[in-house]
Order: sequence, then structure tokens, then C-alpha cells
Amino acid sequence: MKIKSMLREVGHLIREHKLYFMAPILISLILFAILFFKVGPGIIITFIYAGV
Repeated sequence: MKIKSMLREVGHLIREHKLYFMAPILISLILFAILFFKVGPGIIITFIYAGV
């Protein structure tokens, strides 16, 4: 419930202040967070250390 209300507030902020360029940035960050929790931090850290 907390995440849903937080996303609703961010959507309201983007619409009210016409910050439409932030939407793709936020969507990519959300997808990266979901990937991080699904795959696990070990694989992601390997890519960070490898410089990919």
C-alpha cells in the first residue's frame, strides 16, 4: 500500500509540474530495482566490478 501511494504521488508531481522527461528515468529505475531483487545482488555486483 505504501509503494502504491508513493507512486501515485510521483505521478501527480510529474503531471502537475509537467516533468514528463522524468517518467522514463523513473520507470527504468523501478525496473532495475525489480531486476535487482529478482536476480539477487551477487550477479549485479559482478557486472559493476567488471565495468559493464
